[in-house]
Amino acid sequence: MRPIKSIATPLAAGMLLSLGLLLGCSSREGSGTAAPTAEAVSSGEATPAAVPTAMVQPAPEASSAAANITRQFPLEGLAGSVIIDSVNPEETIRARSAAGSGELLMISSSTEERGHLAVSSNDGLEGEQTYQADYSIVYRSGDQDQVLLKLPAFLFVQPTDRVLEFAAVPFEKAEVYLLAPQYKSGHGLVAYAFAMDKENGEVFPLTFIQGGIEHDTLVYSEIQPPPANQNEQLAVHLPEGAGGDPEPGPQLYELDLEKRQFIAQ
Repeated sequence: MRPIKSIATPLAAGMLLSLGLLLGCSSREGSGTAAPTAEAVSSGEATPAAVPTAMVQPAPEASSAAANITRQFPLEGLAGSVIIDSVNPEETIRARSAAGSGELLMISSSTEERGHLAVSSNDGLEGEQTYQADYSIVYRSGDQDQVLLKLPAFLFVQPTDRVLEFAAVPFEKAEVYLLAPQYKSGHGLVAYAFAMDKENGEVFPLTFIQGGIEHDTLVYSEIQPPPANQNEQLAVHLPEGAGGDPEPGPQLYELDLEKRQFIAQ
């Protein structure tokens, strides 16, 4: 019986060795076909259902917006409530209107920071668009730009991304244009005024004289009709103070083209 046992043992070992070799080859062939599947997932070629939810969810807007953008303006006033989303190039147009043979433009003379409000306030609602840059108001005719006014580090809020328009108020001797970039404030809208002399085509900014004091801007009510020509005078509904009595009527301004002023009557 011993000789049979000694012969069977090497034979069994050989069979086991052959079976191991076959399994090894099969394993290597299987791993070669599985590799492209793993590569497709890592390269984003897998279907969304095959990718974990955490891999397809975008990062929160606030954190992604603030991560790679360095502010160029100080965090003062309303700017402290703004999250910057992107930076637009110099000469981004924020307002435009045809004027005579040219057009009036509100244009950035620096790169523009575009963002949104993180919280609601008198200036706008949470999530509304914000814009800040060194802006210029220019009159463009052909390839010539005449700078009428500069607004350094100017920040304003708008509910949409649309390009604003200058409000045209026609007078007998001039076309008057008003621009209020900030659409609400809780204490009146602030407008910049410009005129085009119909006789010579000259374009220039206007100031406002009230009580002997010269103002660069016009402040008017957010809820009343906008400024308009009333018998060749600019009729303006002034903002009402909290708890104050309503004004008996609009404030009237006389246009003096020589002095480039609107003078309160």
